[in-house]
Amino acid sequence: MTQPKAFVWAFTFVSLFAVSSGCKESSREEASDGLEPPVVYDSMTADSNDAPASVSGTSDDSESDLPALETPPEKLTIGDKNPGLAIAKWVRGEPVEEPLRDRVHVVEFWATWCGPCRAGMPHISALQSELAEDVTFIGVTREDEATVENFLVSNATGDKTWDDIIGYRLAIDDRDWTNMAYMKAAGQGGIPCAFVVGRDGVVEWIGHPGSIDEPLKKIVDGTWDREAAIAEYKQQEKLQQLTGEVGALLREQDFDGALERLNQFEKAEGSSKTLLNYRVRVLEIAGRTDEAATAREALVESAWEDAMLLNQIAWTTATNGDPSDLELALKAAKRASELQQNEDGPILDTLARCYYELGQLDEAIKYQRMAVEHANGQRQIEATLKGYLDEKAAAETTDADDKPEEVTAEETKAEETEAEETKAEETEAEETEAEETEAEETEAEETKAEETKAEETKAEETEAEEAEPDVAE
Repeated sequence: MTQPKAFVWAFTFVSLFAVSSGCKESSREEASDGLEPPVVYDSMTADSNDAPASVSGTSDDSESDLPALETPPEKLTIGDKNPGLAIAKWVRGEPVEEPLRDRVHVVEFWATWCGPCRAGMPHISALQSELAEDVTFIGVTREDEATVENFLVSNATGDKTWDDIIGYRLAIDDRDWTNMAYMKAAGQGGIPCAFVVGRDGVVEWIGHPGSIDEPLKKIVDGTWDREAAIAEYKQQEKLQQLTGEVGALLREQDFDGALERLNQFEKAEGSSKTLLNYRVRVLEIAGRTDEAATAREALVESAWEDAMLLNQIAWTTATNGDPSDLELALKAAKRASELQQNEDGPILDTLARCYYELGQLDEAIKYQRMAVEHANGQRQIEATLKGYLDEKAAAETTDADDKPEEVTAEETKAEETEAEETKAEETEAEETEAEETEAEETEAEETKAEETKAEETKAEETEAEEAEPDVAE
């Protein structure tokens, strides 16, 4: 029984850090109950019924009739000259003339079927609007024109279509050349993934568009440290190999060996957020709860400005079955959402899950509603909200059914007594009001009588005064 469990943990470890490498994004859209762990979308294996990605230059020409393309580069990394573009069709926005230089360009790979790609489109649009004078965003897909056009006119949220939301250029790849030249050459299999090309035409950054804000703005204002970025990216490539080695040790349940391999790597290559993330997961798998908690807290601190990593930490911590660090998960999720101005649907979904695991269902529903508002049509986020609402309704029904009969009778009697007292108070108030009204009417009548009598007396006196001169004569 222990060996299969260790194998599952090892597989989870490898899968998780394929996701955390920067370009592979997690999505829960296809999960069955809204509470499933992430899955990875792969742009280079997207030709399936669920992920249509056929590409053609025009609907009437075969590929053999199209002009030949240059062979794409086999390797691409930060610091290399950008490979350019091969575009079959510009679907949205004006074409971008090559070479890619003199202003900053962002080449982002996406697909209509990719939930995380859709979720990130408002963010990219906002950046394009903010940095319009310096940056050009280009979204590249391997799908055909009809698929993309149908997507653009489809409903995104409320009464808005995707064409209303997307504020940057969209293009269709020409026979997968651009995907091969960027994604495959850089070893990046998952989408969404963005490549930032600086003004001098050199690739400056590669990663998930959700983490692009800080590096992009530094590249624009000229404060970007390219050499440091190159060193960090090289370490990321080495970490990919480390993942396989540590995963093999975990399958053998050699936890000490796995931790020692991490120590060796850190000594040789230096520490990083990703390496610390690895350590947390190994300690979790090894069941070393206290050590894992200490490392996890350090990881949250080091990732304080990284919304995507904070979100990953929060999600894995909230769903790993160990309730000891739920408050830390909540802290990480709150910070991640704050960094995204509380407008990122998947991160709000994570925040809601943290509240759910803490037993705060009302708060979970509150933030899940916000997640739905910013989910841009991700069905599973909507399904999760329904699950929370159903659970609350069931709990309220159960609470009502579980009340003892004597308690219910006492509550009913108390309600009847309260109603009688209220009725008595109302009756008393009505009687008091009637008495006051009667007294006011009586007083008014007496006042009226006195006024009448006074008028009669005055009239008599006036008559007497008028009669006095006659008497004198």
